[in-house]
Amino acid sequence: MVSNAKQGKYHAPVAPFGYLVGDAEDRLPVVDETNAPYVRMMYKMRSEGASSPQIAKALNAQGVITSSDYTYKRLGKPNPYISNHLWNAAMVRDILENPIYKGCVVSQKFTTVSYKNHQKYIRDSDEWIVIDDAFEPIVDKELWDKVQEVNKSCSHGKVTKSGVILPLGGLMYCADCGAKLKNNTTFHESKKRGKYKLITYICNTYANHGKEVCSSHSILQRIIEGLVLEDIRARAKRVIEDEDGERQRYLAIKANERKQQTEDESRLLKQAESRLAELDTIISKTYEERMLGKLPEDLSAKMLEKYTAEQRELTAQAEQYRKARAQEQQDELDVEKFIQRLKKWSDAPCLTRELCLDLIEFIVVHARPEERNAPRRIDIYYKFISKPLADSRNLLLPQNGVEINQS
Repeated sequence: MVSNAKQGKYHAPVAPFGYLVGDAEDRLPVVDETNAPYVRMMYKMRSEGASSPQIAKALNAQGVITSSDYTYKRLGKPNPYISNHLWNAAMVRDILENPIYKGCVVSQKFTTVSYKNHQKYIRDSDEWIVIDDAFEPIVDKELWDKVQEVNKSCSHGKVTKSGVILPLGGLMYCADCGAKLKNNTTFHESKKRGKYKLITYICNTYANHGKEVCSSHSILQRIIEGLVLEDIRARAKRVIEDEDGERQRYLAIKANERKQQTEDESRLLKQAESRLAELDTIISKTYEERMLGKLPEDLSAKMLEKYTAEQRELTAQAEQYRKARAQEQQDELDVEKFIQRLKKWSDAPCLTRELCLDLIEFIVVHARPEERNAPRRIDIYYKFISKPLADSRNLLLPQNGVEINQS
């Protein structure tokens, strides 16, 4: 199976939704034109900010047969699995995360505990066998990558009671407790405006536990969306007027953020390479003395085991430091992507979900100032310029490394 996988042969008994198993010897999937349009629809909707439940609802509304039902229908057999014959969010996510839809064969993802214990578990991704551009893709790589970016966003797209996802839903955090801000809809009536509703974002900790734990951090939807759109337009305007200058400014920001880290990694790499050179000499001498009988067999074995273990560990560390030093080139690519996206949305008339997922990593909302007319602080962290959160559950988790200066 490993040999076939390395040759790019497809060995699954059936193909995923949107494909059929090919008749050729390698059995590579071929596009099923019956269902491929629905796969493209799913990817397009997700790239524009729709959630998995919303996509599932759209498929059910169109009467699209589920993947499992379609497979057994083609086999002429009843579906043996308990099913309500409806799409759900998990089915949609499986399709939106499967690299096969960009024409990629991925094999050896799973293995068993042992030849006796057949319990399956997933391997680390670097152990998979991946063959790119093996057959015709249903979606192009650009769209597939964009959908993966949306999937990794700190907001997965919570649908409101009215069935929509607000542009900034799930992207905002409380500066004091690190919890996400949730939307809160209230209805009002006045002589001047009649009946109307207000959508306000408030701290989730405050909503669940009250003011004894955290303040509300409340901010009107129209206010925060107006501020964010204004900042995006201003940045886009500066890019259009002086693109080279803005490019250098963003590169300087990224370089400054990783300056200390880069210096530390360069120093550690130099130390690791120096020690590796010493170990090469030491191991060679140890082997030589062992062969000449100057060193006892048991002692030389222990020494060699110790030195080779240190050598393996240092080699792995040095490789990590080298990869980190290559970040400068990645910075240039990231800044270029950010600039192109700013230009794309420079004429946006309003804030949309797609725009927010394209440009915004996350937003930190500080508490209202005590003075009524004092300015309020809002921190906007942009994609490709700011570091993404390692864990989106809470902004202030140690692994996120976000330090909020309250001044």
